[in-house]
Amino acid sequence: MELKLIEDRLLRLLAENHYSEATIRIYKQFWRKLGDFLLEQFGSTEFSMARGMLYLNEKCCFLEKYKNETLPQQRVQYLRMVHLLEDYQLHGVLTRRYYAAKNPIVLDGEYLSTHEGFKTYLQTTQCSKCTAAHYTRITLVLLDHLRQKRLEVGSIDLAACNGFLSTFSGYSYKAIEQTICGIRYFLRYLNETSILANSISDKIHMAKMSKQAKIPCVWKAADLKCLLQTVPRNNPIGKRDYAMILTACILGLRSIDLKHLTLDDFDWKRKLLTFRQHKTGKSITLPIPNPVGWAIIDYIRNGRPHVFETRILFVKHMPPFDPIGDENHLQGIISHYMNKAGIKKESKHGFHSLRHTAASLLLEAGTPLEIITEVLGHSSTDVTSVYLKIDIKNLEQCVLPLDFEKEGGDAITLQ
Repeated sequence: MELKLIEDRLLRLLAENHYSEATIRIYKQFWRKLGDFLLEQFGSTEFSMARGMLYLNEKCCFLEKYKNETLPQQRVQYLRMVHLLEDYQLHGVLTRRYYAAKNPIVLDGEYLSTHEGFKTYLQTTQCSKCTAAHYTRITLVLLDHLRQKRLEVGSIDLAACNGFLSTFSGYSYKAIEQTICGIRYFLRYLNETSILANSISDKIHMAKMSKQAKIPCVWKAADLKCLLQTVPRNNPIGKRDYAMILTACILGLRSIDLKHLTLDDFDWKRKLLTFRQHKTGKSITLPIPNPVGWAIIDYIRNGRPHVFETRILFVKHMPPFDPIGDENHLQGIISHYMNKAGIKKESKHGFHSLRHTAASLLLEAGTPLEIITEVLGHSSTDVTSVYLKIDIKNLEQCVLPLDFEKEGGDAITLQ
């Protein structure tokens, strides 16, 4: 498809979706320069993602800087401008790969009323706040997709759902899985409220993938030590972050449980921590190791703001000093100290990786799998057994001897 044709249609959609005139001018300028490049290099303005990436590489050595993590944020925006072209070429809609507060999705008519009704419905269900917020967001994007396609809510069919899901090409398996769960839930709501006559939620399938297929990401001992040493413990925020990171990597708490800890969960006389897990709803009691205990005490005494409206332990350090939101997965805290310590992001090192690391440390210490299951709050040892794949020392003992015969008849034994 010619670049000019894609550009004209996208500019109309950008205006309809309340993008500012300044932003639209930036997009037009970038696409004009891209068109000049295509004409000079290929003799036509026929667009493809490969040609778009070639232009980015010529313009600012995009791929090299991206790999080296030296790419400025402004240059990352160029990638979005190229992605918009490809997504419209493939799907005929303005996709929202990146969400910006300045350009929120705005619904109207039946799309708005349906979305508002679904949000009200979610409040009557047993969905957690985090799940409800996720379903609300997915439904918002889906309804925006239908609006752009000029499809009525009551006419949603399997083809429309599959067309929407195709816009998530390239996303992680987990992201697509969560999206499908949200769509199914929304479709069942439409059936229950008689907005949609045909039941199609059960026809949207997700490829099965065992959690055992992935190897958990864990920290190297040296990197973890370097990360903890980088956290400043002479200021309130540093005391909070240090206590959170240390608690996660020693006790293996999920980030959501860490954010929901209260001052009342700690029995300091018996050195026990008791809390209800957000994911399972089950109560769990863990011993408080001395390093964790003293880090938390230091934060409470010398770092935590004097907030009397909440009993939540870890709070924000800016007025009104409220609890950290469920939508904040604490990734920013880890990334900040990784950059400060000069630790390369060779793999995913989010806050949840500290939980994986806690399991790894327990395995290395020879802790039975049943005990690790109790500490992590898993439902069974089958769930915890995924961590056996990171116990390298014991895995080495499972290597079978292999015999090869070389020329001359002598045998070579490998073990």
